[in-house]
Amino acid sequence: MRRLDPTAKFFALLALTFEVAIQHNALFNLILVLLCLVALLISRVNLKTLGLLLIPSLMAALGMFFTGYRFSAGSNMPVRDSILAVGTSPLINGITLASHVLAYAGLGFVFALTTDRVQLIRSARCHLHIPQVFAYGLLAAWGIFPRMLLEYRRARAAFRARGIRTFPVSPALLKPLLVKSVRWSESLSVAMESRGFSGQAERTEYGYSRFSAGDWAFVVACCLIVPAALAVL
Repeated sequence: MRRLDPTAKFFALLALTFEVAIQHNALFNLILVLLCLVALLISRVNLKTLGLLLIPSLMAALGMFFTGYRFSAGSNMPVRDSILAVGTSPLINGITLASHVLAYAGLGFVFALTTDRVQLIRSARCHLHIPQVFAYGLLAAWGIFPRMLLEYRRARAAFRARGIRTFPVSPALLKPLLVKSVRWSESLSVAMESRGFSGQAERTEYGYSRFSAGDWAFVVACCLIVPAALAVL
């Protein structure tokens, strides 16, 4: 999954997302979730990060299960004709809604955890022709973000050393971080302008991204083969 072009991967997974949205087959959704987990394991993602991300997804799926179970098509609730009623059995209805949440989460994890940020911007710049200013701004913001996290941890440690307790989103922590972020962005802007970065000038690309045969095969598989498998199911 890491070798796929980010733009091709994005549109292929987006097509799968629409396919999940227009159908109500719990078996299809669960198979898709299993395939996403296999793809993540093959791509050697950080299991700790994956486990932390799965916790809110599982909680949301559990909530949707009980919601679908309570408001099923066969219940006597006044909302029995609601959009939440997609099955005739309360259990099937709950599993179907929960599987939708897991399928959406699995597709999102596949893209987020197997895509390099720099390669994503480079691919979007080559294939989608996004403005240069937008591309440079995203790369600059991603470069500053690690420094923001480090500064946030230093500020919390400084307050603890002085015996001052602060909660994670305390204004005492966020105000100095905001001021330093503005200073960093101004310094970065001046540095880029002094080195000839401009949004209006025509520039050549250091590395041009191209679609390979594997990228096209993945897009075709997600757009054609999966709907065929859904029809069989």
